[in-house]
Amino acid sequence: MHELNTSKKTKLVLGSAGIKHPEAITLDIDPKHAPDMVYDLNKTPWPFRDNQFKNIICHHVLEHLDDIDGPMKELHRICSNDGEIYIEFPHHSSWCAESPYHKLRFNYFALDGYLTGKGIEWVTNDKKFKVIEKKITFHKAFRRYLLHNLFNKFPLYYERFWTHIIPAENLIFRLKPIK
Repeated sequence: MHELNTSKKTKLVLGSAGIKHPEAITLDIDPKHAPDMVYDLNKTPWPFRDNQFKNIICHHVLEHLDDIDGPMKELHRICSNDGEIYIEFPHHSSWCAESPYHKLRFNYFALDGYLTGKGIEWVTNDKKFKVIEKKITFHKAFRRYLLHNLFNKFPLYYERFWTHIIPAENLIFRLKPIK
């Protein structure tokens, strides 16, 4: 495995999309974005040490990958015990979820097999995360009527009955690895 010389930086930004983060190591698949490291996250293991990062930002990246299992295991491996992972991706009902570059679709419950206390037995995964925050975001037109509060309080009802009537924008997860 090729490992990037990462000095003392404890923050990792996956999918930098050309935005500079001087306090972090940036990684992107596209060299045009000028990240610190060009890498395809579909290839595991990722070129980082175990427990290397205290903060990981994964902003609109997972939907571009071939599957979710390998990346979730790698996020668990490279995040420190006291670290935090921020994940954001489009909700499946969002207009931007239909990009031809998006391979995966997500709803509110998409990561439940990786989260503690969710009772999903069909996902045989020993890499678990504690939820710090989990929410659906909406366009400001819907936030004006406080629908985001209602739908985040009752996400199953939103996903079953309202998702195609009032489309969401994104899903946000803040997770802590349990090791």
